[in-house]
Amino acid sequence: MKQLTACPICSSNHITFSFEAPTTRGQDKILWRVFKCADCGHQFMNPQPSWDELQPYYNNGYDPYDPNHGSRESDDSAVAEAQRTGKLRHISIPTGKRLLDVGCGAGYFLRIAKRLGAVEQGVEPSKYAASVASQQGLNVFCGTVEDFAKQTDKRFDVITSSHVIEHVPDPVATLSAMRSLLAPDGMIWIGVPNAAYPISKSLNGRWHSSDLPYHLMHFSPESMARAGELAGLLVRRQETESIPFIVEHSIGQYLRHHWKVPRRLSLGTGALRGIAKWYATRSDSMKQGEAILTEFVVA
Repeated sequence: MKQLTACPICSSNHITFSFEAPTTRGQDKILWRVFKCADCGHQFMNPQPSWDELQPYYNNGYDPYDPNHGSRESDDSAVAEAQRTGKLRHISIPTGKRLLDVGCGAGYFLRIAKRLGAVEQGVEPSKYAASVASQQGLNVFCGTVEDFAKQTDKRFDVITSSHVIEHVPDPVATLSAMRSLLAPDGMIWIGVPNAAYPISKSLNGRWHSSDLPYHLMHFSPESMARAGELAGLLVRRQETESIPFIVEHSIGQYLRHHWKVPRRLSLGTGALRGIAKWYATRSDSMKQGEAILTEFVVA
């Protein structure tokens, strides 16, 4: 465990204890502490466990290591939907583009992107997940993006990282490595949970996307933009995304923890669905939704 004396984003030493909580996944009751930076508002686990210390959590049963993690339909349907909308995970279909997915897990996104004509490359630190992705015929480097950047001269038109940067110990270094791998006029797309989401702030570590101890970092839109700036990147576009059925779960958590409303009433009856859809739309219109989506380009 590494005790941090400064913010891992802006390096300010004006950091204070924010909250502590156990994992929301129920493996154990260890309490993990989260600190907040008074200067940039970023939150982060402190002390910070190492990758080796976290291995009991990142076991072979970890959800993103399933080759269909992130899918809601068959591969054929996902390809057809992308062709219909012109979008794949919020980016234009990368046909003919050199695409790097950082933290690709077992490769679902890469698999669909390859079928759509992308020249795919993944980076994944888990040996197990990297092997699952490789067995599907995908190009995957096992290690960190920092390691990958040191041993390749490849450059990429599009670099994506969906709900990964919150897992890394040094986001600025990770984003800097990604920047070094960009081709001219390339772009980076990042998705992370929003620690500034009102329900997140009301529940702290009990919110499902706090996900201690997996999430070492807890970003706000401002701290994500600041991390990119320090890595030599410029925000081209930033918005939030709130998926109604996930918002429904968040509201259910809020009612359970603050008002003792049991799950069978809050989620089992479907009574929250209309409210969740309204709240998702309202939150995103104010850029205060559940997940932060950021497009970066070289500054």
